[in-house]
Amino acid sequence: MRDSESLTVPIGLDREARRPLQDQLADQLAAAVDRGQLARGHRLPSTRTLSERLDVSRGVALAAYEILYSRGYLESRRGSGTYVAGRTAARPATPPAAAPRGEPIDCTPGQATRDGFPLAAWRAAWRHASFPPPPACDLPAGGLPELRGAIGEHLRRTRGLVAQEHEVLITTSASRGIEHVLDLLGAGGRRVAVQDPAPPALSRAVGNAGATAVALPATRDGQWTGVVPPSCTAVVVSPDGPAPRGTVLPALRRRQLADWARRENGHLVAVAQDHIVPSAAPLPRLLHLAGPRVVVVGDFRTVFAPSLRVGYVLVHRGLLADAPRDACRGHDQPSAVAQSAMAHLLAEGHVTRRLRRLARLFECKDALVRTTLEPLARLTPGTPGSVVVHLPDDVRAEHVHAELSLRGVVVPTLASYHLPGRPADNALVLGYGHLPDRALRTTLHELAAVLRSDHTVVGRACGL
Repeated sequence: MRDSESLTVPIGLDREARRPLQDQLADQLAAAVDRGQLARGHRLPSTRTLSERLDVSRGVALAAYEILYSRGYLESRRGSGTYVAGRTAARPATPPAAAPRGEPIDCTPGQATRDGFPLAAWRAAWRHASFPPPPACDLPAGGLPELRGAIGEHLRRTRGLVAQEHEVLITTSASRGIEHVLDLLGAGGRRVAVQDPAPPALSRAVGNAGATAVALPATRDGQWTGVVPPSCTAVVVSPDGPAPRGTVLPALRRRQLADWARRENGHLVAVAQDHIVPSAAPLPRLLHLAGPRVVVVGDFRTVFAPSLRVGYVLVHRGLLADAPRDACRGHDQPSAVAQSAMAHLLAEGHVTRRLRRLARLFECKDALVRTTLEPLARLTPGTPGSVVVHLPDDVRAEHVHAELSLRGVVVPTLASYHLPGRPADNALVLGYGHLPDRALRTTLHELAAVLRSDHTVVGRACGL
């Protein structure tokens, strides 16, 4: 008997019982399928083999199989044999105590969307990357040259960054790039100023590098005041508009940052946003204002998928102390295949096309968001695909957040983007660009319902 036809479950037939043997056999095989002992697609022994194994007539085995066919447990494949049917709903041996609840709708900004995903280009890139044999040696310390060159060209075309004295180094994310840079600067144990509010990942990266994150003073609309806290060795800033407010740093403030870096012997870590920067009224780049003292970090996590894990650092050669090898030692980088696939996506123009398509998708969703929420709350733009929802003083953002959580919708508060102890407006941050249409409509329905409800309902989540 072939291994593929082996019977792996015990069968006990009572030959003295009044119940026919074929019924006993059919019931025991069905129970094995229901318990998951015989998986979908499992090949069963032929009736001849089964009858020999169980010492019954072939007619008994054939009758048992006919019973199972009629119940939908088995299927035959022409010229191949008898199999457990793929449509059978096998039950686990230990059923769960309760049916699992659906996953909540997460409206945190900065997530990737599957809308309009360029699947053909994605598959072509991975085929291209996996065609040659893997390298027989370790990856270059700074990453694959073709990816480093492709990122440099991408930054030139999309952001106008011309950095002849800088090197592109490959890392796994913008956050890891910040840690990498702060390690190069010897920032451990020192203070690093961070835009506030900003994504929590920025302050976490500063902490992971052993530095202390302090807030860069800002006005209520998120604009930097022009003051850098004392004793800071670096400033981490997103000049083209960080989450959640998307406030773009004006030309005057950019020059003030460059002046600070030169005067205080500090460095500026500019986090590049993974969206198309509007070309109207172009602003000077920090890199061009204070070149040697500016490092640019970024990644492509929201362009395609976070699992791609490809990021970069654009750093001045002087900071590398001659060799990228020394700079990158101990810092992780993506696999050779992932780097090659990303290089192909960049070189073929798929990244730029994806960014432009995302911008159009966000515009369509933005219209729906504004139509639904503007009658209920004051809205201010955030980063592309997000909006800040300002609430009246008598409807607290944390209460609305809690009530929405009970309804299966997660919408972070603006306060969660501030460093601890920093004042925050009474507002929510609604990320919608990544949501499928149905999830977006559900989110807007629930949020509108909470905002329309009386204060007793809103406060219920907090036991008020």
